[in-house]
Amino acid sequence: MSPFQESSIELHHGTIAMMEIKPKNTHQTLLFLHGWQDNAATFKTTMETYAQENPHHHLIAIDWFGHGRSSHKGGDNFYHFFDYIDDLHQIVFHLKLEPIVIIGHSLGALVASAYSAVFPEKVAALVMIEALGPLSEEEEAISDRIRQGILSRQRYRNKPQRTLKNTQTAIELRASVNQLAERLVEPMVMRSLSINSSSLQWTTDAKVKCDALYRMSEVHALALLSKIECPVIAIIGTEGYGHLKEKTHRYDYISHFDWYQIEGGHHCHLENPIQVSSYISALVNKINT
Repeated sequence: MSPFQESSIELHHGTIAMMEIKPKNTHQTLLFLHGWQDNAATFKTTMETYAQENPHHHLIAIDWFGHGRSSHKGGDNFYHFFDYIDDLHQIVFHLKLEPIVIIGHSLGALVASAYSAVFPEKVAALVMIEALGPLSEEEEAISDRIRQGILSRQRYRNKPQRTLKNTQTAIELRASVNQLAERLVEPMVMRSLSINSSSLQWTTDAKVKCDALYRMSEVHALALLSKIECPVIAIIGTEGYGHLKEKTHRYDYISHFDWYQIEGGHHCHLENPIQVSSYISALVNKINT
């Protein structure tokens, strides 16, 4: 029998869908934040593994707006990075989960790192998987950034909704894109599909794919990292994003920081959930002793 419960909360922009492992007596709550174009099911095996060792901890994985089973943001809302931080604040406030342990992968970790800096009193510990704080770029790239963002929106407006042949096609496509075994991506894929008698489509809002109009400078990113007060660990895949191995200077800006490298790519938590779970457990035990 699955340990997961499906639940949801209503926020200003719509419904946030969640997967939970919720024991009767809760000693600690952990919030899992997925990456771009993923969904809550990316953490399924990590949460199951963690729950076996920590049966009294409440585990919550959300679908960001525009992903999985959550609502799409309407109109011309193009999912700005800073709006994700606002969404996270609403989620923490609504669930009354402070201070909370946050585990973020990729986009989820970028958002969580910024949130931990802005609201340090609300975060007890932070785990960043395949991320080292907010994305940044050189200031002189700003004109190209805005141009590419606007053009990507134009492409979105002129592009029809894509339909799929069957679920197996969707699984094969996602496995190929992420260079992962089909069995690893299947839970995420099934949570991202809308199936009816006439068509099979992705539930991910196509606007999510549009390029950002703005990315902060490295000075701004470092200023945020320096404001994080809670213990932080980063978990980096050996075959993950190469730029993360070049940003070691960021380590010095986080007060209580450790990092670990594990076998795997950008979705190393899917490839090695036991190892990732053990690092999360160690961090949680550290803040509770």
